[in-house]
Amino acid sequence: MKKKLLISALLLVSGAAFSQDPEPVSVPKKTVETQEPVIYDMVDEPADFPGGVVALRKYMSENLRYPQMALERGLQGKCFLQFYVMKDGSISNVQIKKGVVNCPECDQEAVRMVKSMPKWRPGKISEKAVNSTFSLPVTFKLN
Repeated sequence: MKKKLLISALLLVSGAAFSQDPEPVSVPKKTVETQEPVIYDMVDEPADFPGGVVALRKYMSENLRYPQMALERGLQGKCFLQFYVMKDGSISNVQIKKGVVNCPECDQEAVRMVKSMPKWRPGKISEKAVNSTFSLPVTFKLN
């Protein structure tokens, strides 16, 4: 009798677990995967500022503002930036690779100036516009 009760109890317990409706399983909806753009370090023709190097120097001299704190302390130096020139000529992902010693304000100003630049002519591979990296030193020098 004890064996029958034990077996009956197990059947009831296991039967109860299996007789319930299964819980709905949430399946993630398919999403469009966003691919990171391919960025080239080496290109056949590097990206350049509209008007070339002379126009870039002029733009920088007219648009770079020496931070007041750096003027007061007599701070000078170079900020080395790297950024992407996208195939549409826009600038993105501006990064400080090496900043001006003791002057984060100079670094911030260099980034601001680059972000405000007009569209560049993109780099090319086999005469086709591509996204590429560009490195630019920005000099802060008191005259």
